[in-house]
Amino acid sequence: MDLRYEFMGRGLGDQIPFHAAYNSVGTRKRVIESMCARGTHQCWVHSIWCDKHLAHRSKHSPEVFYALLGGALAKYMLMSLGGTYSPIVMMFDSTLSSKQRGAFLKAVKPALNQLDVEYRIMFSPVKEDPCGQVADFHAWALFRSLESKDHAWKESLPHVTSEFNIFRYGHTRYW
Repeated sequence: MDLRYEFMGRGLGDQIPFHAAYNSVGTRKRVIESMCARGTHQCWVHSIWCDKHLAHRSKHSPEVFYALLGGALAKYMLMSLGGTYSPIVMMFDSTLSSKQRGAFLKAVKPALNQLDVEYRIMFSPVKEDPCGQVADFHAWALFRSLESKDHAWKESLPHVTSEFNIFRYGHTRYW
């Protein structure tokens, strides 16, 4: 992103890497402007979300919970894209420990194999990847919209998006 160099030149290196939850309001606005500038935003953002309180106790460990989200994301992407894209590349933040990643992959690969599509899974620090930063800003804006009814950030982002609540029919709160 050219914006990184602009920020460094202006002495705002403390705002890099861009992370929606930690950046100032002004930085968020500039990042969103740069994402939308020149019509260069060409990625699709598919957001899978849920209220964790509706997750059964058996789904609370990070590897099981992320496997649930990963499987739902793969199925949702295939439905949204009509099965026309292959391979499907799924990038997850590298916050899971090595042990959790192994358990996650053990749980999510069988679900992905059932979809009969080529896929790649990557764990990488989202804050260092431009596409990851786009995903981070979309996720943060969706969170703000859902939690505090602040829709302004979500509405300011490019609208090549979709969202899906995996527990949309859930009613039992487990915690």
